[in-house]
Amino acid sequence: MTDRDFDRKAYQKNGIWEYLLEMKRTGVVRHIGLSSHTPALARKILDTGAVEQLMFSINPAYDYQHGDYARGSASERMELYRRCEAEGIGISVMKPYSGGQLLNADTSPFGQALTQYQCIQYALDKPGVLTVLPGIRNTEDVKRLSDFFKASDEERDYSIIGTFTPKDVTGTCVYCNHCQPCPAGLNVGLINKYYDLAVIGDTLAADHYEKLEKKASDCISCGHCDKRCPFHVVQTDRMKRIAEYFGK
Repeated sequence: MTDRDFDRKAYQKNGIWEYLLEMKRTGVVRHIGLSSHTPALARKILDTGAVEQLMFSINPAYDYQHGDYARGSASERMELYRRCEAEGIGISVMKPYSGGQLLNADTSPFGQALTQYQCIQYALDKPGVLTVLPGIRNTEDVKRLSDFFKASDEERDYSIIGTFTPKDVTGTCVYCNHCQPCPAGLNVGLINKYYDLAVIGDTLAADHYEKLEKKASDCISCGHCDKRCPFHVVQTDRMKRIAEYFGK
């Protein structure tokens, strides 16, 4: 199903929706997925409980409200990603380069080009994302993309985009871990991620948090992460709130 062809009322009226669900019940169709560029539509379809996989366009341009498919606010898009992870709906990312615009300084909304590795890492850091599907033209593209797994943390670092984020993202942890290394050994990104997911009802998030070697209560409030966060999150305050929520 895609943005263009999904009209729930029309599907129901014509029997297509029930036909699709019946094929799922009988095993002819094993899984139902959705391809969308629109958070509002994706939420509406996820509400049916029938969708198990979402193909969605994720990149810094769209998330920060630049480009033809930059639909929904930055916070609305992040809420969708968190919901998918909480409900076990895997996201396959399309358009990680914003149609190639992010790879060219002349077309990038940030005034400078990002690399393929930066774009891929950005998408992989979002909740719910299982895989990123960049366009492939030839074997050279395959070889270059395969080197992503050999790339250093510096080559994948996309923190430069933090200077261009819209107001509704400022102060929001996006789990990028650019605050690392933590002097106290905390995985700040995962602590934030499990907290955000637990708050919206992910029953497994608390268990994942429990298994972390270092908890929010281990924060020494040194301020190292506060200074390094490209999204201006006051993590020292967040750690106190998270420790109180989980009780440790």
